Amino acid sequence: MILRALRERSGVKQKEINDRLDWYVGKLQKVERGDLTVSAAEVNELVRLFEVDDAAEAERLRSLAKEARRRDQPARVPDWAATYVALEGAAAEVKHYDPEVVPTILQTEYYARAILSNPLDDTQDVEPAVGERMARAERVLAEGGPEVWCVVGEAVLHRRVGGASVLRDQLQHLRKAAARPNVTLQILPFEVGEHVALGSSFRLLRLAEPEATYVYLEGLTSGDYLDKPAHTDRYLTAFDRLRMVAASDRVTVQMLDRRIKELA
Repeated sequence: MILRALRERSGVKQKEINDRLDWYVGKLQKVERGDLTVSAAEVNELVRLFEVDDAAEAERLRSLAKEARRRDQPARVPDWAATYVALEGAAAEVKHYDPEVVPTILQTEYYARAILSNPLDDTQDVEPAVGERMARAERVLAEGGPEVWCVVGEAVLHRRVGGASVLRDQLQHLRKAAARPNVTLQILPFEVGEHVALGSSFRLLRLAEPEATYVYLEGLTSGDYLDKPAHTDRYLTAFDRLRMVAASDRVTVQMLDRRIKELA
């Protein structure tokens, strides 16, 4: 996504890139989709080729390419989500608003398996994706993990993803996660009514070095990324408004405990 934007802005033709880097026809598209990683030397050559004069922008591209090489697990997520996984892995702060389901990085194994089981394709093997999601969750909850702030709709407490027992275990997991020093969880009660993000969900990823914030919007078969301040500032403001009308930490825990007791 980022690489394609730089290429289109520079006006450099695909053939010129293939010739300069000795890439076969079609490799550029795979790299831009996240199917293939690129070496540090290749990234530096692309920075020169695209004439990226902004040092912060160039360093951002190098950091993301390094993170993608470190993980190198694009086959475990859809092609269009590979960039998000690299951004999440490099993020110092993750903010997530979802009115319907538990954020991916706070899901239990059984909850994630139920979410990933696609009824449109009963031949799909979801286990690699489940394992990848659990690895991401482990990083978030580990010592030194990123700052995580999640606002979720009250529907999360009631939607029986995987059944009543799976939901109960998931809510117990949220209860424990919310007690960690790097995790803040707030529930947005039904009684709030209309609010600034009604009918949508989004994630905010802040990279520390170099400083950058990305908005990630996910659909059924694709994901969009926004990184211009005119866009990111609006989503940051929206998230701040959500957390102000959402239940406090204490009330959120009380809501979780009450629902866990009901599901027992």
